Amino acid sequence: MAESTIRKTVPLTSDEASLIEQARTAGTPYHTALTQLVGADVTRSEAATLRALVTYGLEALGEQVALDGYAQLAASRDAEDEAYAATMRRRNRDRG
Repeated sequence: MAESTIRKTVPLTSDEASLIEQARTAGTPYHTALTQLVGADVTRSEAATLRALVTYGLEALGEQVALDGYAQLAASRDAEDEAYAATMRRRNRDRG
């Protein structure tokens, strides 16, 4: 099934609009960085550039969510978990 496209109106500050324009302008550091991150054809139109920036931002957000989840998991480990992990390491070392 084809994914539908939803269009949203997003208010931008003049600074944000300027940075987006720099991301679309070949030779600028923002353009270089964006094309390295998401590919060369993302600057073919303003809409493509905005879509690439949203996609990249959502990916970064997902990575942060995963990191937070790993941190919570690590923080929840107790002495019993550590003892089990140590036993498994010893068992694997003794087998090898």
